Amino acid sequence: MTFGPVSGHRSGGIDFKRLIQGTPGVADNFELSLVRTAGDYYTPRHRHNFDQVRFCLEGVMNYAPGKNLERGAVGYFPEGTFYGPQQDTAVSVTLVLQMGGASGYGFMSYDQLSAGYQQLCDYGTFERGVFTRTTPDRRTGRKDGYEAVWEHVMRREVRYPAPRFDEPVVMFPDNFNWSASDGGVEVKRLGAFGERGLELSFIRGPRGAKHVIHNLARCELLFVVNGALHASASDDPIDALSALRVDAADSGKTLEIDEDVLMFEIRLPLFS
Repeated sequence: MTFGPVSGHRSGGIDFKRLIQGTPGVADNFELSLVRTAGDYYTPRHRHNFDQVRFCLEGVMNYAPGKNLERGAVGYFPEGTFYGPQQDTAVSVTLVLQMGGASGYGFMSYDQLSAGYQQLCDYGTFERGVFTRTTPDRRTGRKDGYEAVWEHVMRREVRYPAPRFDEPVVMFPDNFNWSASDGGVEVKRLGAFGERGLELSFIRGPRGAKHVIHNLARCELLFVVNGALHASASDDPIDALSALRVDAADSGKTLEIDEDVLMFEIRLPLFS
């Protein structure tokens, strides 16, 4: 699995290593990716009709004038909340989760985004995150690049939920304490967001410890920051910078730690 482009609706260098995808067309669709920026990535001030979580692994990712997500920090970018403009001046590698938010508007998949962008290039141009189209009668219209692609793909006007937060929430995990859990592992809970219960945590454990998957009512994503482990029913290792999806049907299973491990845990919003 390598880094590659998804869409050119924004400006500057940005590549994605797609780790896990959800199901397009449903309220809880998601995309989990490693995102690499080249130091010149730019977006205008904008908002999402979905939720986003960022965990900076290397470098610094800017998200608004004078505001950066530095290595080790976690950011929650809520649906409906404006942020930006984003102007990167340094390279970065960030774990990014984009998912349908509590409002139930869903999330357009990267495959849909890529196809929609390519199609719109026949009708206009994308520059600095904005799509410009000139009609046959020489009228010019400008729209946020993502909005333009979304409306082209979905064939309707984009809607945004009222903002629940004034700005993105940035968390510093090093300043949170660990709590003991089952199987010799420890948990660091960063918080829960929204009425559908998006939850962010870290899990760590030494070699030989076991992480027991408790009774889940929702999808859970685990990203291995460092170390290695494997599922009790498989010998295939789950190494650093890889991810796995855990569903309700996996409740009761065990992950066995082969090397001292640190994982970022995301419990997705519950829609049923």
